Amino acid sequence: MAVGKRSRGAAEVTSGPIDDIFAALAGRPDVVSFAVGAPDPALLPSELVATLAQTVIGRYGSAVLQYGMTRGFAPLLDEARNLLHGRDIQCTLERLHISTGGSGALHNVCLALLDPQDVVLVETPTYGPAVKEFRSHGATVVAVPSDEFGIVPEALEEALARYDTAFVYLLPTFQNPTGRTMPVDRRERIAEIVVRHGTLVIEDDVYTDLRYRGVAPPALSSFAPDNSVYITSLSKTLAPAIRVGITVMPPDLLRTVLALKQGIDMQTSTYCQAIAAEFLGSPDGAAHLAHVVDAYSAKLDALTVALERHFPAGFRWVEPEGGMFLWVEGPPGFDADALLARALRHGVAFLPGSAFYADDITEHRNTMRLSFANVPRDAIDRGIAALAFVCGETV
Repeated sequence: MAVGKRSRGAAEVTSGPIDDIFAALAGRPDVVSFAVGAPDPALLPSELVATLAQTVIGRYGSAVLQYGMTRGFAPLLDEARNLLHGRDIQCTLERLHISTGGSGALHNVCLALLDPQDVVLVETPTYGPAVKEFRSHGATVVAVPSDEFGIVPEALEEALARYDTAFVYLLPTFQNPTGRTMPVDRRERIAEIVVRHGTLVIEDDVYTDLRYRGVAPPALSSFAPDNSVYITSLSKTLAPAIRVGITVMPPDLLRTVLALKQGIDMQTSTYCQAIAAEFLGSPDGAAHLAHVVDAYSAKLDALTVALERHFPAGFRWVEPEGGMFLWVEGPPGFDADALLARALRHGVAFLPGSAFYADDITEHRNTMRLSFANVPRDAIDRGIAALAFVCGETV
């Protein structure tokens, strides 16, 4: 018998396809998995982190093992401002906060902003765990039509006129799951709409450093700083386990977030923040990032070559300029959800695109997300050949 009641928000959250595929992959090292949206373990810089850890203990002693300021560790706040300046985000200290990963920042902002039945607008498709986060607070998540450049301005305008909206959640750069990037003119238009409607946009920008080609656009938040929450992290460039995120938001909202954070985890680990500060300020950190970008770029090239070589006619994709994901759309009638079990039997895994839609998922079953960062480069062709085979059996 279950003990204790559950919140209404918790009742809205259940395990889904992402949880199920990870459970199916447990104990299956033979499977080439394009499902896991995580860094390559071979590229996680254990030796560099060990060196940085020695450096921070030598520099700060036991102070980095103590409680610290809720806003963040002062040397990391300084390095964060330098990082953000390169993304066209000018921020003063009263707008800046170090969070426990990007997901921690999103959670704390949701606690500050969301009441049950509040409306959150998201692009189509969008990051599934964020939808789960919004619904855990009792919010109603409304999917807004999007195209190859991101959320459609006219559709956003219509949704904002229709709904009393708590905020708009977007991933403008190397979006998870599609890999698409919103161009500058679209960013300017979305920012103008958000400001005119007096609402808030949350810009989730955790993949932006993983650029392999093209020119980086300014952050969307740079066009509407008083109407934006900007979230980034070091999980994709340093290590997920460091759990360091960087967030910029209006000062009045940040005061609320910091007060809430004191009752959640008090502060993000000072020790991890000190390691992150050394990483951002170190030539070794810059060299590591360049190495990661080169390695992932080569994997993306290998993936697109394999898709062209093996996939049957009727499937299409657009090569992203960066990030970790490539989105594949099958012909009408193709059912990626139904294909997954067969793919696992043939030693390959992916995530069905339906896992990333906040609306009726039955309309989106012909799509799939391929995550290439975590796959060994020499396994990419073999995995895509197996996936192409099972796709060809169904079309």
